Amino acid sequence: MNENVLASLQNSRVKQLVGLRESRQRKKSGLTRIDGARELLRALRAGLAPETVFLREDLEPAGEAAEALRLCRERGHPLQPVTTPVYEKIRYGDRDEGICAVVAWQPRALDTLEATPDAFYLVVEGVEKPGNLGALFRTADAAGVDAVILADPACDPSNPNVVRASMGTLFTQTVIRTTTPDAIEFLRASAISIVITRPQATRPWHEIPLDGPVAIVSGAESSGLSAAWQDSSTAEVRLPMSGFADSLNLAAATAILLYEVVRQRN
Repeated sequence: MNENVLASLQNSRVKQLVGLRESRQRKKSGLTRIDGARELLRALRAGLAPETVFLREDLEPAGEAAEALRLCRERGHPLQPVTTPVYEKIRYGDRDEGICAVVAWQPRALDTLEATPDAFYLVVEGVEKPGNLGALFRTADAAGVDAVILADPACDPSNPNVVRASMGTLFTQTVIRTTTPDAIEFLRASAISIVITRPQATRPWHEIPLDGPVAIVSGAESSGLSAAWQDSSTAEVRLPMSGFADSLNLAAATAILLYEVVRQRN
């Protein structure tokens, strides 16, 4: 066996990567795990520098995996081959692409965000499901928002399932973690229009001006937005529901509003 292949299940780096399945360990260390070639490639293209990239020793990289490893070698990021038993220990869930990585990534504090005259934000309050949060990151990335502000988040954005559902776009964006009161205070102080959807609203989504500085706010799947957002300084719009369903999927509803901003700005 190649002596450079990591074979010990008790190795400290192996234990660290396994521990990063847990939110507590991610927050404590400031590290996030990446599973899969596409996610790693997008993190690399966003300028992140993995501490270590672990490769199953029999991996024959092609496509996105080959490109990710090319960038790692070009930039001098450590590559660590591991035996199949070690890989089976460190891989997450059913991910079996032969690549795992550790990267220093956590959401930023609100005081690091500087509003601009044409600010375009997505605020996500209390979303609970990793799949939904990951889908929102993908939508935000596609629409070109300036930052995703997580207000009182119920789901850890560095959860491996969020990383997977976002298809790595989590790493391409400015992600802020804060409280709802602080998010509202920041948006008001920055003169940014706050837009929410409510079934009781009288204005359709496309009849309000969205070409100025704006924040689209999405709430939790089960309970929606907290009452703090429903005041006179908030623009409320509705999405028409012509069928039997009384609501849209969270990511779908958010996409409509984000792309309305894009349409009006263009």
